[in-house]
Amino acid sequence: MEIRLSSFKKNYGLEQLLSKDESTYWYTDGSLPHYIEISFRKRTYVEYVQILFSFSKDDSYTPDYFEVLVGDTKDTLQKYKSITMVEPEGYTLVNINLHCVYIYINILRNCQEGRDSHVRHLIVNTQQPRDMQCK
Repeated sequence: MEIRLSSFKKNYGLEQLLSKDESTYWYTDGSLPHYIEISFRKRTYVEYVQILFSFSKDDSYTPDYFEVLVGDTKDTLQKYKSITMVEPEGYTLVNINLHCVYIYINILRNCQEGRDSHVRHLIVNTQQPRDMQCK
């Protein structure tokens, strides 16, 4: 799995986004939209993505509207979900439950019309649920 960010301020990039330390975060650098591009070497089952937001800590830097696009090539990406939040606090769960090569998370708006975004953590779960058998 490879993850790319649209932009980031020095010392506020991918390492901070993937850190389990919730005091660290990805801090974008530039105008909206901002994006997280997740890609796999081959079609991979993605169960869900979780994204941590904290309005109480980040105020106008907190995203409140984003879209998730999925596809097998960059040219075939399709909008899968649109998510609107009100002053989000905690993890936002995005169920994917698909095989794909690319996932784009496009941040299109922040709370209070903020320009840059803070995202505190990203989890991508690629484990396919095992078939359960009752005996």
